Amino acid sequence: MHRILSKRFKGLLPLGFAMIIAMMILTSLVAASQIKQGADSMLSAIQQHSKNNKQLRNMSHAESSRSTILVSMIQTQDPFLLDELYFDLNAQTTKFNAAREILMMQEMDDNLKEMLEQQRKLSQIYEPMLNEVYSLLVEGKKVPATLLLTQQTLPRQKAVLDLFKDMADFQYNVESEANTKSKSDNHKVLTNVIIFDIVSVFISIILTRFILRRQREQDKELAYLATTDILTELPNRTNLISNISLHIKKKPVKPFAVIFFDIDYFKSINDNYGHEVGDELLRQFANKINWFIKPQDVLSRFGGDEFVLLLRSIKSEQEAVDLVNKLSNELDTSITINENEIFMSASIGASLYPLDGKDAKTLLTNADIAMYSAKELGRNCFQFFSKETSDQLEREHAMCHALHSVLKNQNKDNQLCLQYQPLLNIKTGDTTECEALLRWKNHNGESIAADEFIPLAEKTNLIEKLNLFVIDEACKQQSLWQNTRNNGMRININLSGNKIIFPKLLKRFIDNVEFYNLDPKLFGIELTERTIHEVSKGTIKHLEKMREKGVKISIDDFGTGYSSLSYLKKLPITTLKIDKEFIVGLPDDRADHALVKAIITLGHSLNLDVVAEGVETYEQFVFLKKYSCDIAQGYYYHRPLPGNKISHLQLAA
Repeated sequence: MHRILSKRFKGLLPLGFAMIIAMMILTSLVAASQIKQGADSMLSAIQQHSKNNKQLRNMSHAESSRSTILVSMIQTQDPFLLDELYFDLNAQTTKFNAAREILMMQEMDDNLKEMLEQQRKLSQIYEPMLNEVYSLLVEGKKVPATLLLTQQTLPRQKAVLDLFKDMADFQYNVESEANTKSKSDNHKVLTNVIIFDIVSVFISIILTRFILRRQREQDKELAYLATTDILTELPNRTNLISNISLHIKKKPVKPFAVIFFDIDYFKSINDNYGHEVGDELLRQFANKINWFIKPQDVLSRFGGDEFVLLLRSIKSEQEAVDLVNKLSNELDTSITINENEIFMSASIGASLYPLDGKDAKTLLTNADIAMYSAKELGRNCFQFFSKETSDQLEREHAMCHALHSVLKNQNKDNQLCLQYQPLLNIKTGDTTECEALLRWKNHNGESIAADEFIPLAEKTNLIEKLNLFVIDEACKQQSLWQNTRNNGMRININLSGNKIIFPKLLKRFIDNVEFYNLDPKLFGIELTERTIHEVSKGTIKHLEKMREKGVKISIDDFGTGYSSLSYLKKLPITTLKIDKEFIVGLPDDRADHALVKAIITLGHSLNLDVVAEGVETYEQFVFLKKYSCDIAQGYYYHRPLPGNKISHLQLAA
């Protein structure tokens, strides 16, 4: 009997084990199925909430940025910075609207939709206020702009930001409830299964470890995206600033350098060959730099076509100069992208620690200033930061701001004025014309040279307003002269600009002549060689009509610019003005001797009058008279005078 039972148990044990294993497997499958369903549901909810939260963060960040920009717009005194801030404000508005559109296309709770509807209604109220604030600032109405901003715009923006906080809290509560429910369901499943199936514990452990590992991987990926430029896989601006700051905190004994690279004419390459070629150029540009630096150095993409190198491997300043020089030469090359030969070069600026700055912001700013200096020198070169360059840029900025203020206030404090330099007819000794010269004496009583502020005006687009001022003042002066015995003195007006503003200048001149009922023969127009390259066919026709009416047309500073003899044929020129650069060496300098003689001969062969500028000595005058130069202008004959003294001068003659 015992043997029989033993045989039965021997048969039952494997069967029992098999049944237990089968039950464990079945239970595991059921548990796994239920856990998977719960996990999928939770993951789906978390993913959806994560997408919603991302867009909510983008909207909140854009709204906060807009508030900051609005405050900066109120505080700034710089009209150009005001325009840049307004551009940034519009960019943040675009980001805000884009994020909202994405959010509205996603699944969301009705409560969240209701909050977004509240936000929309609030935004509809204050959005127009943003443009109104900007318009008031442009018009110089800072107090109304400030009141509108502080009393109406910012409170409504704060209400929107508070609403975003409520949305975030709501999302967090929904996620917490979903998470709590999921944990409760899993606990019930595990409680029912654990007495039958210990394997479910291992499954839970494995699943938990898998989820945590995936979470760590996602965190690493997010951290990578936050600190890395995706296109070039280089550290981005945030990462770079952090690297510089951390290196400074270590109090390095040896100097290090911050090198700022800007690819020359990158926009033109993008426009001509497409963004795909532009992106590949950025990658190859970065690879070329990385080839020459050491592992401890860090190259980052600062933004657009700008790269910054944290050069930590150098032992001396000279070593930094040598490396930058080498990089500049290596980057001046051509590469082939999609069968297109692209010529590549860079403008490079560098600053040194601690000589040029002791924090990341200062070092980057000074490297950027040095890079700007390299661009001013013609690009495809490098410059190290110097205090002189920084001071010059600061002076130019202050001068530009002051000049803009003068023009905006319509010269109410008379800082700008015209003086008139008489021209002497060498053959007859008569004075029948003068050149209108712009003079600027700032609010401190300091006279600023025209050679200094006019080129700056040309770079900052203030030249149009300066030209209009000169035209108005010269015509007004000529009108005053017509009421005196000084009724035959021609005023020559300098005009400079580009093909966009030049027609406006001519129209202003014609309108003034008609308004004051003046004879066009009482005026001359002087064009610099830089200007004639910007003259369009339509403008040439206007100049031809003006010449037919007796207006004198001159090319100023002939021989110093981008001379092209073809313009002597295309333009209705009456006069060539020899630049004082060629007069100063007369009569001894052989080169000046030959050039002046050649220009006089050229002008006369084309039936043009020739004027010599900058005549300061008797010897120069004798030389010009010997070679039949028509007119002399300079301190030898007379300095520039106010309009009323010009009148007396002619009466005395």
